[in-house]
Amino acid sequence: MSNNNTSIMAAVWSRRLASSLRDYHLFSSNGRSQLMRMTVSPCSTTTDPSSATSPPTQTESKEPDVFNASEVEQLLIRQSKMDMPVEMPNPYEREKLQCILCNYNVHLDYKNVRLLSQFVSPFTGQIYGRHITRLCRRQQSILEREIEKSRDAGFMPVMMKSVDFLKDPKLFDPNNPVRPHKY
Repeated sequence: MSNNNTSIMAAVWSRRLASSLRDYHLFSSNGRSQLMRMTVSPCSTTTDPSSATSPPTQTESKEPDVFNASEVEQLLIRQSKMDMPVEMPNPYEREKLQCILCNYNVHLDYKNVRLLSQFVSPFTGQIYGRHITRLCRRQQSILEREIEKSRDAGFMPVMMKSVDFLKDPKLFDPNNPVRPHKY
């Protein structure tokens, strides 16, 4: 039984090897032999060497090959530029916060109560801190001085925000400070 199985397996493998070798043809060009795969349809039984892929032919130039150093140098420069790192901004860098008053070049005045009331809490009348207003130090100190001047002159209330300015658009979100609250 085992002898019969061995002979069957040998026959199967010999057929597979013969069919795979039938697809190849040995070409000889310029004194070199090359093994090329032939394009044979599965139904055909004859192999035609003209249907095979032709071996690569060298174009004979009349000029001998001359070493050109400038071409090699240009090639090396192009390849080295391809290997250079690409310039790109840091994806982890935080956006720089800009003071809204400096950005729009707004001049604070103690008589401009509508603008100054934007930086005062409507419930307590206290001036919001820098971490909430997102102003720079210089503008925050100017703002505090102008609010005090306005309160001393009687333009702004001291204990609460004027009711006239409660529906004004917000310049910042007091519930989302830059620096979280410590409590």
